[in-house]
Amino acid sequence: MSLASPPCSPSLLLGVIAAILLYWAYLAVARLLLSPLAPFPGPKLAALSNWYEFYYDVILQGQFTAHLQRLHRRYGPIVRITPTELHVDDPDFFDVLYARDGRRNKYAYFSGRFGYASDSFSTIQHELHQLRRKPLSPFFSAKRIGEFQPVIRAKVAKFSQKLAEYAADGRVLPLSRAWMALTTDIITEYAFAKSYDQLDSPDFQDTLHDALVAIYTTGHFALHFPIVFPILDLLPDWLVTRMEPRLLPVVGLRKDLGRKVGEIRSGLNNRHKKVEYPTIFHELLNSDLPEKEKSDARLGDEAQLVVAAGLITTSWALSVASFHIISNRGVAAKLRRELVDASDAVANADWHALEKLPYLHGCVREGIRLAHGVVTRNPRLVPDAELTYGEWVIPRNTPVSMTNVDILMNEKIFPNPTQFIPERWFNNPNLDHYFVPFGKGSRMCLGLNLAQAELYISIATIFSQFDFVLYSTDLSDVQMKHAYLVPYTKWESKGVRVKVKSAS
Repeated sequence: MSLASPPCSPSLLLGVIAAILLYWAYLAVARLLLSPLAPFPGPKLAALSNWYEFYYDVILQGQFTAHLQRLHRRYGPIVRITPTELHVDDPDFFDVLYARDGRRNKYAYFSGRFGYASDSFSTIQHELHQLRRKPLSPFFSAKRIGEFQPVIRAKVAKFSQKLAEYAADGRVLPLSRAWMALTTDIITEYAFAKSYDQLDSPDFQDTLHDALVAIYTTGHFALHFPIVFPILDLLPDWLVTRMEPRLLPVVGLRKDLGRKVGEIRSGLNNRHKKVEYPTIFHELLNSDLPEKEKSDARLGDEAQLVVAAGLITTSWALSVASFHIISNRGVAAKLRRELVDASDAVANADWHALEKLPYLHGCVREGIRLAHGVVTRNPRLVPDAELTYGEWVIPRNTPVSMTNVDILMNEKIFPNPTQFIPERWFNNPNLDHYFVPFGKGSRMCLGLNLAQAELYISIATIFSQFDFVLYSTDLSDVQMKHAYLVPYTKWESKGVRVKVKSAS
């Protein structure tokens, strides 16, 4: 007698199909009609499903930021962009949403970008974020960065020596990669008292660029499937290499930084005893953080945040500023004259003295503005009260987001916003209110002072010593094409490349 299973009953199959259709119908009614966000304007597909966002950010590769700008042009300053989230495009609402006082939670959905990592950036609850951020904050104060300036100067001096070699032999300098090597060596020295020494890499090939691209692009996919990072962490490196070699840097960087924390804990890295400045992770391990917050895994996550944030946005801003200075002879000439006239300040390379030079200040500000900082939206939840925007009452605990790019490229605030115009910052203190590449509020970017010190010292030193001619580089090599937390240009770009000459 045959023991084969009987065929699936047609009535059972129809019942399953009917249940699925009924669930979809319920979901549609709940989200489109019954949700407290139902009255808010926006596309129905976005209100219905997160697959709308998935299409623009994963299938179209980092296009949701640009698409949001189109939605605002169609629907107005407040738009429902997912079933649960609102987005606002109004520069004057920025201080309300990202208030320094009051509780602001992170949207748990966005913590899935890095597999619910335990770094302070990914921390959801306001109170836990404050606990984790408190011992980090002193390292990035203006006073501490001022004390750290000798290290920045030494790394920039080494960078200058490398550029002199390119000037002598006429090689093409991959400037974008060189800037990344510089910023990596600075932040890793500060974090571990042990630089990665990427400035010594031939033609600056050994940078973290590829690893960070892999992490951020994977992170967009992980927003929708947050199990991705926990699975990758569990897999052995050889299996990841066999399955998808491009994902190995995602796993490798995280594990490597965890090991570096472990080396400090075990005493294998005691270089903090040999330097004259406090280093971040030696100090964190001896801080009053609860012991469970000091595990290698937890501080490894924090190290990935500190290192990635400390190198990628600053190196990108240096690349953007460099391109515009080099490509515009008038800008380059004005900057050079100011640097020559302020030769003592340039020679001393003191960040605070350099930021008082008007044209240099304008160049740094424009470089950062056109680099944008974080370019994906940044939701906040207010757990204690409703928010109001005009006639709209936003329910308590609703994720509400804004995007830095919308403000930094607002043509009413910054006329001709795509143009690099240092003069727009002259005697115009009102613009500082809208200078938001580092965010605002209790969760604003910690690295503001370090980034600015690096930009002022680097640009003043390098552009007072060298002239540059662009090599196979145009505007598209510094314009955002893909928004993956940070901006990326067209994938085929080789970055800003130049020929170097000693300053005449």
